[in-house]
Amino acid sequence: MTLNSPSLLWRLTSSLVLDILNPLFLSSLALFVGIGYILTLLIPVAIGHWQALFWLSLLAPVAVLVRSARAKWARNDYRDPSWRRLLPVVPLLVILPAVWAEFTSPTLQVTHHGDIHIGYIHQLLYETTPIDNVFMVGFPANYYWLYHAYLATIAQVTSFSPASASSIVNVAAIFSSLIWIGQTLQLLNLGKSGTLTLGLMILLVYFSVNLTSTPSLLAHYYKGTYTPYAFDIMRLPGADERLHSVMGKVMNFTSVTLGIMTFSAALYACVHLAKEKISIGALLIVSAAGIAALAVREIAALYIVIVLLGGLAVFVAHDWVRDPDKINWIKQTWRALVAEVSPFALLIWLILSLALSLPLVKYNLDIVGSFSAGRPFGLSGANIRTIVTALLLLLPLFLLQFVFLWRARDRGQTFIQLCGFIALLPATFLTLPDSNQYKGVYFLGMLMVLSALFALRTMRQHESMNWRSLGRVLSVLLYILVLSQVIYVSSSNVNRAGLYAEQGYSFNGMHLEHTGDVDGRLPAYLWIRDHSPANAVVLLPLVPSKYSNLFHERMLYVRLLQLHFKSSLLVYNERARDLELIYSEESEAGEYRALIEDMERELPGRPLYAVIKDSEVRTGLMSERGAEMVYEHEADGGNVYLVNPDILS
Repeated sequence: MTLNSPSLLWRLTSSLVLDILNPLFLSSLALFVGIGYILTLLIPVAIGHWQALFWLSLLAPVAVLVRSARAKWARNDYRDPSWRRLLPVVPLLVILPAVWAEFTSPTLQVTHHGDIHIGYIHQLLYETTPIDNVFMVGFPANYYWLYHAYLATIAQVTSFSPASASSIVNVAAIFSSLIWIGQTLQLLNLGKSGTLTLGLMILLVYFSVNLTSTPSLLAHYYKGTYTPYAFDIMRLPGADERLHSVMGKVMNFTSVTLGIMTFSAALYACVHLAKEKISIGALLIVSAAGIAALAVREIAALYIVIVLLGGLAVFVAHDWVRDPDKINWIKQTWRALVAEVSPFALLIWLILSLALSLPLVKYNLDIVGSFSAGRPFGLSGANIRTIVTALLLLLPLFLLQFVFLWRARDRGQTFIQLCGFIALLPATFLTLPDSNQYKGVYFLGMLMVLSALFALRTMRQHESMNWRSLGRVLSVLLYILVLSQVIYVSSSNVNRAGLYAEQGYSFNGMHLEHTGDVDGRLPAYLWIRDHSPANAVVLLPLVPSKYSNLFHERMLYVRLLQLHFKSSLLVYNERARDLELIYSEESEAGEYRALIEDMERELPGRPLYAVIKDSEVRTGLMSERGAEMVYEHEADGGNVYLVNPDILS
């Protein structure tokens, strides 16, 4: 076989993608967030440190992954090249329009809480950690900011905008998940390499939520209530409005995409272990998935631990009870591990996994504890309705698989069914303080659709012609439903990208620009961005656009109310009232001075800037109170005052 032979090229490409690049994405993310958080507990971490850690987290796992790839190469695990090997990719091309829209229209990201996400990214780019809450400077961040540290580092390394960095990570995570799912399907003997069916199955697993979307759209069409590109008409009555589709969520400015990727990778590794294919590679994947999930999406970590590792624990307990000689069972398991890797390497894996994951448990508790506790844990009727409406077509097949499972006696099928049943428990009973429990339905749907695929396969192989015909019809129906759902959402994203392009948002390198003026203060914001210190705090009235902080790129003393991200901040109303007093001519000079002194005590050493229009405050009032005008704009476009000028002297 020559160096130029197609066979060698095929094997090299397969090995590079499956054995190196895809696991490298997961492992490097886990090292980045795990080590990065420990560093923030020890020292102030600036963007330069994050960059160094980014490259270290990429280079460190390469040696292990290359060694594993070489071992597979030596065993000749790669099949000969054939054009048929690319057939599974064909159905996956349906998502390309959405991917194109994501890359060509970063405004899609800005409009999905971009003010929150980019606010955290700017803080990580310009200041050191630990970082502050974007709603109220001086309070700890109550969002998953390690995700933003990852995006900020990518933006800094590539010189792309924060929104583009999010798009890169989202798209990479989607394709990574599709690869993990494809490998899982083949491991479970559900899909064959080199078939269109495998590609359709991959789509079905990833986009398993709300397969009733197409019938819902058709019903609206015949009733005359159809609206093009509307997500809300994709849902059955009573469904959670955010479960219209998975793609509608993962193409947002969000870490949900990474959460699904970590669950997909952990699922693949846990199926390996459940089928008694014990390897250090599977153990490393589970650890990396759990560590990354703890940092970027807590509910993914919850389902990995409770559902997947919980399912494995049940399997181990079952094997333990079944084997009358328990000592022999332990010896067999240990020998299987030692055959793959040395005991010393296993010890290093265990120590490293605990060292990186335990601090992240504290990180999660701190963040979750800062949310509002007004939604107690317990049984929720809304959860049950959410599950039924989102997974209506899969539930009957999931239940039918319990019947088929008695004859199957296959560890892979049993593990999937067990995990699906366990996943029903948190999806039904769990009520998270931040209303994120609906995202658990994504993971439940993936397990249920795998169970459904097993049931359909059994039906297609049944002795009765009626069962075989029904299995084929249902299989084709599910493939049609998932394809139509993805096509609709993908075309909707393309349409929205075109509409958002007309709003005038664009990026000039790292900075957001606008062709108009979002709230009449844009020139003032740009002056602050270009001339104020990075640690400056902006005192804004509460009326401007929530996107204003994307332009001036500085932290806010207090900003507009939004969702639950501020609900646990008990002094929010007090700060909002103080901000109004600063601009009020009725407040006395002594009262005003006391307010500024309180702010300076809360935020020592930080310049405070005010952005005020002449139509809002009498000309000269701020100067009379000791503020220094540092930027004046004509036509009532907003003047900038340095409220505590002594700070820069």
